[in-house]
Amino acid sequence: MKDVLDGTCSIYRISRIAGTLARCFFLSEDAFLSGPSAHPSVSIVTSRSILLCAALFLGPAIAAAQSGSDAERCRTIAGNPDLAIQHCTRAIESGKLPPRELALVHFSRGVELTTKGEFDRAITDFDAALKADSKLTEAHFNRGIAWANKGEPDRAIADFDAVLRGNPAHADALHSRGTEWMVKGDYLRALADFEATLRANPKAQDVSFPRGRALFYSGEFARAAAEFTKAHQAQPSDYTALWLFLARKHAGAADAEALVERETRATRDGTWPSGVIALYAGQAEPDPVMKSADDRDPKKQTEQRCEANFYIAHWHLLHKAHDRALPLLEEAQRLCPRNVIEYEGTLAALRQVKPR
Repeated sequence: MKDVLDGTCSIYRISRIAGTLARCFFLSEDAFLSGPSAHPSVSIVTSRSILLCAALFLGPAIAAAQSGSDAERCRTIAGNPDLAIQHCTRAIESGKLPPRELALVHFSRGVELTTKGEFDRAITDFDAALKADSKLTEAHFNRGIAWANKGEPDRAIADFDAVLRGNPAHADALHSRGTEWMVKGDYLRALADFEATLRANPKAQDVSFPRGRALFYSGEFARAAAEFTKAHQAQPSDYTALWLFLARKHAGAADAEALVERETRATRDGTWPSGVIALYAGQAEPDPVMKSADDRDPKKQTEQRCEANFYIAHWHLLHKAHDRALPLLEEAQRLCPRNVIEYEGTLAALRQVKPR
């Protein structure tokens, strides 16, 4: 599962696309399409939503670029990344683009490749964009997003740092860097970046969910529960309810089971993660929950088993059964995509329970 930023262009560590919170593409909030299995902040991201953000960040520069039909179509085709990439490639291979326009076309192709999950190729294009125009700040930002999706937090942070040197109030870069500090286990820096995000964009209410996670990983469960409550009230989902349960239970709340059952009643339909909800509500045991994660779709099954290992491990941690939690966390570390919240949370839990 992953996070989004409030504002015209948003990013979530979330993007874990339909089924896992994905770490973050460039998102336009009004372009979200909620999938039936999408997580709270998870959305199915269209290439159009990403291009909208790219256009907004680059402003008049894109509109001013006029170098032929392929370059123009590369930047303006919506909803068809393969076709846009074809036009971008032809424009680049023509050898006729001046440096600024070449940078914009490489940038556009990198954005399209990011929507397809082809992060290595996207990084290569963002590298080329910066070589052609070192002042193209959003190439640094988008390259940071690609590094984050690959599970390379140090490289992602370096790119977000580059953005923030030019604009210390760049809310999306602050938010994204905070997420990567969490992956590295530096929760104080993460919290500082989320606070700075709010100063840069006071309407960024979605910061509550990542801030809650940073507090949870730090062992400040009551404060984490307060943040998860805000996140759940703003965007109710099974997943925000699960995190709220964990924080409240660790904080000693007596009504945690009743709360998770009540807060998921409207969204529960028997599909995943209903097994986890039943476990947390005291209505199931771990083994059937793991079985319920099976799916005919291999990709979906991997994602659901990632989550099953993570959430069952946390159930064992609540019962002080660290020996049972550890192998599940190690399996989650192996299975989970690097850009989902459960992977980030697995690393945090392993820091607490794994023998050193």
